[in-house]
Amino acid sequence: MTHGHGDDIQKDELTQGSFAERLDYLCKHSPRGPVSNPQVAKMLAAEGLPSLSDTYMWQLRCGRADNPTKKHMDGLADFFAVPKDYWSNRTTATVVNSMITRLNGFKKDGATSEQLHRQLASFTKQMSEGVTPEALIEQLEELARLKSAGVTADTLKRLQDARVTDIAMRAVGLSDEGLTAAAAMIDQVRRLEGLPARPLSPDRSPGDT
Repeated sequence: MTHGHGDDIQKDELTQGSFAERLDYLCKHSPRGPVSNPQVAKMLAAEGLPSLSDTYMWQLRCGRADNPTKKHMDGLADFFAVPKDYWSNRTTATVVNSMITRLNGFKKDGATSEQLHRQLASFTKQMSEGVTPEALIEQLEELARLKSAGVTADTLKRLQDARVTDIAMRAVGLSDEGLTAAAAMIDQVRRLEGLPARPLSPDRSPGDT
């Protein structure tokens, strides 16, 4: 059974069922999107992923070809930085599309398409290692709250790149509330980079709290 691209998709855009609908969603909404069929075909080849023609890409995207090979499905998942089961698992697709929506919201704050694409790839990797999607979405929501409070992506990046001593010096004189906010920002950057909340010290093992 084929699916139309009308009102049903608009009402339930995050939970499309068919391969064609999910592929079309990624082409339109992934952090690097929107991308055309020829662009996807060209970029797949450039990135060393299983290549396909722009005609076949069009057929997959509109449902004319409804039996893609596993090689092409895995290659497209890697290209869009989504889990391999994105195509077959409704829950995975819903969660990932929700992440994509949140990530795209940071474009207006200056985040680039490639930065957001790499972040989605990082989230996909963390999910494969057992991090729950709920925890990752909470990270995005926390970052959104920081941004709505006036903390820019630039500020977070400067905190991430600055030397520890410099950060400590800048913290001198801050109130308890200010120190708490600064610590929360640093923890957020570390989580977004896939790092533990606090770096290990020489006398501390990964299992210690």
